[in-house]
Amino acid sequence: MDRLLQDYFFWRLIHQFVFEKGYRVLDRNSYEVWLENEESKPRRIFRIVRADIDFAQWLRRDVQESVKQFERVRRHLRLREIKGENIYISHYPPIDDWEDVKKPYFESKKKKTIVQTSVYHKANIQQLSLQEVPLSENIEEVEMTIMNVKEQIRKVTNDREKKERALFLYGKPILTIFLLISIAFMFYLLEQEGGSTSVLTLIEFGAKYNPYIIAGEWWRLVTAMFLHIGFLHLFMNSLALYFLGSAVERMYGTLRFLFIYFIAGLSGSIASFAFNEQVAAGASGAIFGCFGALLYFGTIYRKLFFRTMGKSLLSILAINLIFGFAVPMVDNGAHIGGLIGGFLAASIVHLPKHQKPWRQITAFITTSCLLLGLFWFGMENDRKAISPILELQIGQEYLQKEDVESAYPFLKKAVDEGVEMPEAYFLLAYAEAMFENYEVAKELLVTTIEERGDFHEAHYNLSLIYLELGQIEEARASLNRAVDLYPDETYLDLQERLNVDHVN
Repeated sequence: MDRLLQDYFFWRLIHQFVFEKGYRVLDRNSYEVWLENEESKPRRIFRIVRADIDFAQWLRRDVQESVKQFERVRRHLRLREIKGENIYISHYPPIDDWEDVKKPYFESKKKKTIVQTSVYHKANIQQLSLQEVPLSENIEEVEMTIMNVKEQIRKVTNDREKKERALFLYGKPILTIFLLISIAFMFYLLEQEGGSTSVLTLIEFGAKYNPYIIAGEWWRLVTAMFLHIGFLHLFMNSLALYFLGSAVERMYGTLRFLFIYFIAGLSGSIASFAFNEQVAAGASGAIFGCFGALLYFGTIYRKLFFRTMGKSLLSILAINLIFGFAVPMVDNGAHIGGLIGGFLAASIVHLPKHQKPWRQITAFITTSCLLLGLFWFGMENDRKAISPILELQIGQEYLQKEDVESAYPFLKKAVDEGVEMPEAYFLLAYAEAMFENYEVAKELLVTTIEERGDFHEAHYNLSLIYLELGQIEEARASLNRAVDLYPDETYLDLQERLNVDHVN
């Protein structure tokens, strides 16, 4: 009967920790239960053991082995440090000296894991201050009482776990799959119609292009979310959307996810419009909005967030933002805009079965002001409306399609805006020559050569311009320079014809 009473005290102690103090059960079996106090700093972990201890040597070995277990728990929970405690419930204390076991044990010199040990037995069990519960002297009734206590602990633990799992499994990733299919289909169309890396094709299909948005094509802020530049961009964003989008849609449900994705993508596009003059496309803003939605979940369920995905999520987010700041071609404005937009959108719709009207109304007003303010700034920020390099790139693509008339205004604008690239003068000279503006073309090619003396194509084209102007000696000198730099067959053929005409 005495040992049965110790079993009862063992389970009563666990019951008190779980029901009265709100501790979480980490692991349990018939003789050992691990508990966690999520409120404490540093985190406190209890290991409660039911064992009748005969000798201190067994106790020392068990404590030393438990310290390694506590350290594994610390790493599994990704905690910086923990304070552990072994509590042994025994019929009698060890028969030999065990006072040294009471001292704190450390896993390493850094003292990230500290473990203390207590032994409670028949003589000092009252020190646990367990709530007094009348017990029968009938063994079967005591066993039944123990079973009831164990069942209560099991039920509350299972209920908590089920409730936590339900938070992550509210919906199914239906919209995520649809978005992935839509993005892949649009990429296929881009590749069929001119290539996903072609600026002209991207603009034609609805990429973010500031001058057209300023002119009234606001829909580009949405359509840009479904376009991607190159296969690697598509693959990385699709991979991120699959994992992050699925997680957010399961947690928030399909309709809430649709709202979060749309608002985050729109926020990212508007931020890109406000701060980045380049042609932009991609679902990155909406994907970072998924990060924002998960962060919002963390503000509601902070303990659960950090216990499950929190630290990994924050690390991945930090790496992505640092990468965005380090690589100039990455549109970090869209990423940050999407992140903030996703967080605010999640706070508007809130989590399923949660309603906080004042917080949701405040978030709606804040989001509206943010989007309108960013868009106003983009409209007023003239410096972001035109990019000389982008104008040059568009003009070059038009020339590759032999559409000189469409190319000319972009090339002229690039040169007028002061782009510091000899290629700009060279391409504009080509366009001017096609319009038979030979004097203008000559000046532009001379400027090209002044900027870059080894530009053999410029020397060759200048020789052709001189021929059109009837300046044969100048044409021959420019051609000879082109041949010296690069003895191309075309250059050599023209050089031979000029030499023959000179002899004749």
